[in-house]
Amino acid sequence: MKVTLTYNRDLHFKATVRSFNDFNVDEPESFHGTNLGPSAVEYLLVGIGGCLGTTFIYCLQKGDIELNECKVLIDGTLSHISPKKRLKLVNVDVEMKFSAKETASKERINKCIQDFRENCIVTSSIAEGLPIKVNCTQM
Repeated sequence: MKVTLTYNRDLHFKATVRSFNDFNVDEPESFHGTNLGPSAVEYLLVGIGGCLGTTFIYCLQKGDIELNECKVLIDGTLSHISPKKRLKLVNVDVEMKFSAKETASKERINKCIQDFRENCIVTSSIAEGLPIKVNCTQM
């Protein structure tokens, strides 16, 4: 799995993932960006919510449970951390709201509610301390 980011200007990058080309990664103007797209931290929150949402829905689909609606709300908290006062994402709250068709089994729904979190690749990788190797070279 590969992602490529190409610098454009200021703090703006164009990213490519699989066949999805030229989507924006930027910072808001308040963080010295040009506000041309979500920030990297916002994409991280999207990844958390997307992974939890798709994992939950996949569990429901395996149980032949049809949804009427599903929304995943993510709230991330940034804070300056001592002693260097670096800005970090310090908390993420996730709220999933869904409604299933009335014919859905409450037992199967409850099983998915209990089990889906441990199958989300993104949140389990973050919670277990994902190692990140960085190699920086001049071209």
